[in-house]
Parts: sequence; C-alpha cells; structure tokens
Amino acid sequence: MVCMRKYKVLIKKMKYKSLKNGVLFVAFFAGFFACKKADYRDVYIGNWIFDVVYTEINTDSIGHYYSENYNYDGEVVYGEADDEVLIKYADNHFVQLTLEPDGELSNFPTHYCSGRFVNTDSLSLFIKTGGLGGGTTLRINGCKK
Repeated sequence: MVCMRKYKVLIKKMKYKSLKNGVLFVAFFAGFFACKKADYRDVYIGNWIFDVVYTEINTDSIGHYYSENYNYDGEVVYGEADDEVLIKYADNHFVQLTLEPDGELSNFPTHYCSGRFVNTDSLSLFIKTGGLGGGTTLRINGCKK
C-alpha cells in the first residue's frame, strides 16, 4: 500500500514537471517567432518629397525636345520580395527595385538606369528608356520627410 501511494505521488510529480516543461517550451517557441527580425529597409520606408526632371528627346520626330520639372509628395514602401522597395515618385508612377544593405539600388527597367539611397533620408535616381537617339529620362532626387 505504501509503495502504491509513493507511485501515485511520483506520477503526479512527473505530470506536473512535464506540464511545466511543455508550457516553458511553448512560451519560448512563441517568443522566438514573435520577435521581428530587423529589416535593413526600415530606415528608408516612409513619406518622401521628390524633385523630378522629366525629359523627352526625339520621341515624336528628330529635333523634338520637351522637359518638365515637378515636385511630388510620394513614398517608399516595402516591395514584393524581402530585398525590394517600391518607390512612388509621382501620381501613378513608381519603380520597384532591389535594395542592397549599403543603399545601392539594382534591377532597374533598363541598363541605362542607376540610383542609390545617398543616406537614410536622401535618394538619387536616373531612369532612361528608349534608344537609337531618342527616349525619355527621369532625374529623381528625394528627401525623406
């Protein structure tokens, strides 16, 4: 009878200990996944003011030239992939680019383009489309609000 009572007490202690370990394991596991990993894109995300110089050269005919300068309140948001940002530099105009941790941008629409985040609150882009002596260029400078 004494052995049976010790056995029941031992079983209760084991159940309590395994329950306690299970709760600690679940709490640790939940805490591990609840922590957000630091994203190097975070410092660039937000509202920006863009100064855009739009230029057309020989798009309609030889000798055609048009240039316009405008300011736009835009934004930089997270892109579709974990290393991309979407830069909305004008109404209905945006470019999605790959952002390196050092601020360098890549995967432009053409190989004539370039750009980078000069620092966390300054952006410089050059986008050119066209060819054979004609096309459009965008010189975009941004300042984070």
